[in-house]
Amino acid sequence: MREEIFLLGIIMAIIGPILVALSFSSCLGTILSGNVFACVSDIGYVVAGGAFFVTGIITATVGFFVPDRTPAAATAWGTPVALAASPGTQVTCKKCRRVYDSGQFFCPSCGQGRA
Repeated sequence: MREEIFLLGIIMAIIGPILVALSFSSCLGTILSGNVFACVSDIGYVVAGGAFFVTGIITATVGFFVPDRTPAAATAWGTPVALAASPGTQVTCKKCRRVYDSGQFFCPSCGQGRA
């Protein structure tokens, strides 16, 4: 989730200056064409672009520093996943009597599954 927040902030921080630049170029075009007071309508776009930029910087900072959410522990009991030993412990195969890691579902030697 934090990657999405960070990317949203970066996108907003990029869109803000682009919006300001477009509105300033539009304002410059209206001034050069002789209509000085038509630039007033572009002020809203300058303010909106600045708001996008500031909000994007804050959002990217929050997305960078917020920790990832830890997954909730499984509460389903009686399932093979819940009955299996925790990964890292050793299990003895019932068929070939070799020891393998409990994180594996099948014995790597004989292919016998845990039951």
